[in-house]
Amino acid sequence: MRLLPHPMPSGLLQRDFALRQRHFAAAAVSLLAPLLASCASPGPPRPPSLHLPEVVADLAAERVGDEVHLHWTTSSHSTDKLNALTPITAEVCREASPQPKAAKPAPPPQTVAGCDTVLHLTVKPGATEADDRLPAPLTAGAAALVGYRVRLLNPKGHSAGYSNSALVPAGEAPASVAGLKATATRNGAMIEWQPNDSAPLIELDRTLVSAAKPAQKKAAMSLPEDQPAEIRLRSGKEDMLRKDPGGTLDRSALRGQQYSYTAQRIRVVTINGTRYEMRSAVSAPLALAMKDSFPPAAPTGLAAIPGSQGEAATIDLSWQPDVEPDVSGYNVYRREGAAGSFERVTAKPALGPAFSDATVAAGHSYTYRVTAVDSAGNESAPSSETTETAEKARDSRQ
Repeated sequence: MRLLPHPMPSGLLQRDFALRQRHFAAAAVSLLAPLLASCASPGPPRPPSLHLPEVVADLAAERVGDEVHLHWTTSSHSTDKLNALTPITAEVCREASPQPKAAKPAPPPQTVAGCDTVLHLTVKPGATEADDRLPAPLTAGAAALVGYRVRLLNPKGHSAGYSNSALVPAGEAPASVAGLKATATRNGAMIEWQPNDSAPLIELDRTLVSAAKPAQKKAAMSLPEDQPAEIRLRSGKEDMLRKDPGGTLDRSALRGQQYSYTAQRIRVVTINGTRYEMRSAVSAPLALAMKDSFPPAAPTGLAAIPGSQGEAATIDLSWQPDVEPDVSGYNVYRREGAAGSFERVTAKPALGPAFSDATVAAGHSYTYRVTAVDSAGNESAPSSETTETAEKARDSRQ
């Protein structure tokens, strides 16, 4: 049997065949692309993380009594910027003879000669505090420096190294403030204590306990704005204070509010050309209620002149305005003749430093005095007196 050759495809069949070949080639390339990419070089492999907490960079120390208060920030990340593993342990060491600061930045040390571990505590990321009570040899004698360092350990006890060194003065601390007392005055809170010239600088820490609402509305003049919850006040400047004054006036204490005060003595020492503060232990808190029971100052400059309102006689009064911010008005008192008692002629306090008395009788003589009233209803002592005779008003038809 003789085989006949296959006939050549027509033009339409040829085009279809070519199209199928192109589709097959494109599909092959798309399938091979991932395989080719997987064969590319991935670069050097990264070593596994050691999960070492970041080194503390802001350690600070403060000497208070026989203790040293330490502050630092515990990072939430490891040295390779991953989340730090917990629990994190802080290890604090103390150097009795701290080394001078290096001239150039150096890598965090893994060990520090002569730095003995004094604290070992579990910490959380964020602001961290710790206290170290000094041994007896470091709380007596002349001032000398001690240094502190802290290092953070991961759960396996590994660390990236110690922090910077924070220096504080050892030696005898200032005596605590004794005899602290507070008295409310019209000009502020008078804080007093037993003087001690060995450390004359006193720092007061004032905390706002509560603010009483005023019984009456404020005067037209503005009163001081609300205060911060806590402020610190010093009895003087450390470079100028040579003698303990035994007290100071807190002029920013406002009437109607309740405060709590604590006090510390401060001694400033210079070691190796650097100034350091040594603080006493904090005193027991002292409460003070600034009750508004203080009358304003008496008005001054009272003067009177006769006048008229139509056909009615008047006596017009004026005086110097009181500059105290809580004065809300003035009461006017009058006495007829040389004898008798004073009676108030203002139904309610006059708002300004002037008043016209239109209840006088022509030809009669009157003596006046004025008092100031504050927003709490406290009334001042009377002003000096002035006497005037009412004149008969002129007839408007003349």
